[in-house]
Amino acid sequence: GYTCETAGYFFKATVAPRWEAFEAEARRAGDEEGAVERHFPFSDFFADTPSPLFAPAASGAAHLDAARGAWRHVELEECRAFELLRSSYDRGNYLLTKHAKAVAVVAMTCTHAAIKRKDLVSLAFQYDNLVMEEAAQIMEVEAFIPMVLQNPDTATGKSRLKRVLLIGDHHQLPPVVKNLAFQKYSRLDQSLFARLVRLGVPATQLDFQGRARPAIANLYRWRYTSLGDLPGVLAPDGPHALAVPGFRHDFQLVHVADPQGVGESTPLPHYVQ
Repeated sequence: GYTCETAGYFFKATVAPRWEAFEAEARRAGDEEGAVERHFPFSDFFADTPSPLFAPAASGAAHLDAARGAWRHVELEECRAFELLRSSYDRGNYLLTKHAKAVAVVAMTCTHAAIKRKDLVSLAFQYDNLVMEEAAQIMEVEAFIPMVLQNPDTATGKSRLKRVLLIGDHHQLPPVVKNLAFQKYSRLDQSLFARLVRLGVPATQLDFQGRARPAIANLYRWRYTSLGDLPGVLAPDGPHALAVPGFRHDFQLVHVADPQGVGESTPLPHYVQ
């Protein structure tokens, strides 16, 4: 029921002095067997850990490392910001700039990256790795935006970004470009993923599928060099072996007469009804 501020006073007056006294005792005891476990002041607090905090056969140095690791879980500073920052926007920025500097995943669309690029750069947002999903459906110019969401390193003048992982399928739908002139003559419908594959950059292609029944996969299997089926779609008692309600076969084409005499129409560009 206390605020982070009042808990901080308790931390400074009670918790921190106990830790300092423990470190002094640990230095005096050296590698004495059981000294760290005996003097550790927060044993009751960590009594419900999944595995014992101090391994029975470990050395005194290993016990001291375990104690220091536990001490890091008693910090309050990372929580106090959420008490001071009231809006979700400010809290999100705090998470991006502070917590995401450890091992973390920050997910966003390329469109959001373009909209928020200025804000992310001003926040000194930093990252080493970039994973781009459905990269074959992203326009080439859009694919470069997530790569430049941080300023270059002041010492080297180079980007901190070390690796980019593109995941996609260039045999499926390309990026959507509504202007046919730009699409065909400027090749804006070619993704960076497809360009790299076309230029012969080494790529790993999956050769098994597990999302469709084999009969359905046969419809598009010709597009791939060698596409097999995972055991899950071949199992006689698996979900893919069950009948589809209302269908006689694995798949079938159903003829639909022109509704109300209208048939196929395009009420909006690129929208077929």
